[in-house]
Amino acid sequence: MDSDKHSAQIGRLEVVEMGRRRRWSEDEKLRIVLESLQGPRQVSATARRYGVSRSLLLKWRRVISRRAE
Repeated sequence: MDSDKHSAQIGRLEVVEMGRRRRWSEDEKLRIVLESLQGPRQVSATARRYGVSRSLLLKWRRVISRRAE
C-alpha cells in the first residue's frame, strides 16, 4: 500500500473574526419589521439591508404579531 494515500493531510486553518453580536432595541426591531411588511418579497431585501438573517427577521415578525393580538 502506498502510505501517502492514507496519510492525513494538514491544511491551513484561518480564523476569521466575525465581531460582536449586534443588539437591536425593541424600537429598531419594530421599525425593521414594519419595513419588511411594506410589500411582497420585502423580508429578504430588508434583512439584507440591515445585516440580519431572514430567519431572525421572521422570528421578530412572529413575536411582534403575537404582541399585537
